[in-house]
Amino acid sequence: MRTVLAAVVMLAAPALFPVGTFAVVPEGSRVEVVVRDNRGGFVGVTERVEGTVVVRQGEGDQYEAAVEARVDARTLATGVGLRDAQMRRDFLQADRFPFVTFRGRATAREHVASGPMRVPVRGTLTIRDVGREVEIPAEVVALADEYRVAGEVTIRLSEFGIPVPRFLVFVAEDPVTIRLRVRLRRVP
Repeated sequence: MRTVLAAVVMLAAPALFPVGTFAVVPEGSRVEVVVRDNRGGFVGVTERVEGTVVVRQGEGDQYEAAVEARVDARTLATGVGLRDAQMRRDFLQADRFPFVTFRGRATAREHVASGPMRVPVRGTLTIRDVGREVEIPAEVVALADEYRVAGEVTIRLSEFGIPVPRFLVFVAEDPVTIRLRVRLRRVP
């Protein structure tokens, strides 16, 4: 009986976010860029994601996180070598701008420990040295020494000075979707 009561109390109590500095864990982290076009589209993927998130408790039940992340644009791959080379060279200019970066903040309140929390992450996304403010609606799972984050944001290539990709009959759409799945572990 005592064990059942303890389990009920633990489930009903607010779960505190783990605080401290957390680093991206390469295993289980990835970024996808979904490009739609008149021929079906394609997805560019990389698992070369780096970054840190510093979580601290704010006033009352509020928590704040400072987010810094970067994605290696030189490793974005679609599975077609010719397209990958053109994307990195002509559109991302990865030789001059090897990283896509994000710096931002997230604010959340304590939650009941039952599934992911919705947390808006706001900040500056920089591609090819052009920064734009974005908001990434994220789903966050807080564990004892780890966070798991999934999010998606749609951007316009033209807002970052990137021409809309075209080749013969292939014409991409300007809005592209960036999906991320990131695992963070507490830094000792």
